[in-house]
Amino acid sequence: MIDKIRIVFDAYHLYHLPQFDPVINLIKDDDRFDLFLTSSPEIEPREYDLTKRILSKYNCAVVLADNEHERVKKIRGLFPQVLICGWSRYPIHEIVPDNTLVGMIYHGIGVKPSYWRDNSSRLNIRFVEGPFRMRQLREEGIQTDLELTGFPKIDPLFNGEIGSQKEVLRSLGLDPNKKTILYAPTFYPSSFENFGMNLPVLTKGYNLIIKLHQWSFFMKKFGGVNLRRHIKLVSKIQRKYPDTVVIKPENYNIVDLYRAADVLVTEASSTIYEMMAERKHVIICDFYKKKIGHLISPGRIFQRRLDPDMHINMTDFCYHIKAPKELPSILDCCFNKPDPFVELREKYISEMLYKLDGKSAERIRDAILKLMNERKN
Repeated sequence: MIDKIRIVFDAYHLYHLPQFDPVINLIKDDDRFDLFLTSSPEIEPREYDLTKRILSKYNCAVVLADNEHERVKKIRGLFPQVLICGWSRYPIHEIVPDNTLVGMIYHGIGVKPSYWRDNSSRLNIRFVEGPFRMRQLREEGIQTDLELTGFPKIDPLFNGEIGSQKEVLRSLGLDPNKKTILYAPTFYPSSFENFGMNLPVLTKGYNLIIKLHQWSFFMKKFGGVNLRRHIKLVSKIQRKYPDTVVIKPENYNIVDLYRAADVLVTEASSTIYEMMAERKHVIICDFYKKKIGHLISPGRIFQRRLDPDMHINMTDFCYHIKAPKELPSILDCCFNKPDPFVELREKYISEMLYKLDGKSAERIRDAILKLMNERKN
């Protein structure tokens, strides 16, 4: 009997899980693998409790612990041949033996420099979503082996797992005869507080879905910024405008909402390129609620959180707005004017997303099998 490949997916944070899901679902029924899932008890307790509940629904072994030291001991005791992570900003070398193959499916494909800054020397391979990122990683000095696979998170949009727009809208209790706006702000810098209670007013006549970043639910502060204000604001909106759909943190995967929506409104977020795969309009908010330090030195916000070149040059297939009041007129352009971004969007799809065939997870699985076979020989 051939020994199975022991593979661990480390969803350190809940927001790493959507990238893993298509690969996990492919591997869990594959007799060549022995699958384990895990998450870190060092994350915020409410996030950890929710992540544990979600992981328990998979038909596979889950490695949990009361503290990180115990978790590391359990994972090392498995002697895994493969570890898949969603970021590498933690001591991976302590978690797995030296001979473990460590791969990363990064948790975002947006305009932030963390994409290449987050690259531990312990990584053996990164699974990359498009040709542009392959070049960018090399230009930024990344020496890790790279495998061009596409982005598995959006596989369900192309492999039949997600139903039609009408089906998804009905599941959300929304009118399929109305155009639908998906507002998905990042946690910081965010436009949400600038919109405030006016967001439902500015989108009157449309379905409105609000999907906050996971950290808005689970982190009280980020870099001195109070993220709890997002929760208070969205609660007020839901009370005053009950037709607004507010996505709960239990619904951690945004992908089905891309099918539901006609337009995405966001800021510097991976969602820009994920929605692009649906060939739908994206509106980027170039206004933010900033902390005092960033008001005094605006450049710092880009140095630490954004890649200014990508934010400007790689989003020219999107509408940009400078103030909340501009939203209604741009929505009118989206729905009633010719699409000026068709050719640009296709260019970025080929550069950023490789193949939209629903088979990115298969390419990742096949790459793992190939690498493991090479190690045997």
